[in-house]
Amino acid sequence: MSAIAHIGHAASVLVLISGLLIGFAMVWTMQSTAAPKPKMTDYVQCMDGETREDLRTVMREGINQAMKNQTIRMFENWMKDPAEQPSRAVSGMHNSVKAYVGSLKVLNEWSPPSC
Repeated sequence: MSAIAHIGHAASVLVLISGLLIGFAMVWTMQSTAAPKPKMTDYVQCMDGETREDLRTVMREGINQAMKNQTIRMFENWMKDPAEQPSRAVSGMHNSVKAYVGSLKVLNEWSPPSC
């Protein structure tokens, strides 16, 4: 496999794992505390430590970027439609912060087995 193909495959895997992580975090924040929490190790193959930390960095950057994008979107909505503001923006940001914190918690607990 060429280096470019390998990078493309790695990028696809990173996008998939990031999407799973965000999805799991959203599900985690919506479930009651009595429900079983998803574990990323149930869905990820083994990997070496360097790959694990590289993936963790990429996922953290994705989570941070998603939070920045959501903050921008909330403010743009407020500027376009001031009705019921700031309560709508506060409610939206509350949900965003809850998902952000939940995502970081899941990410920090994520520890796939070493190969």
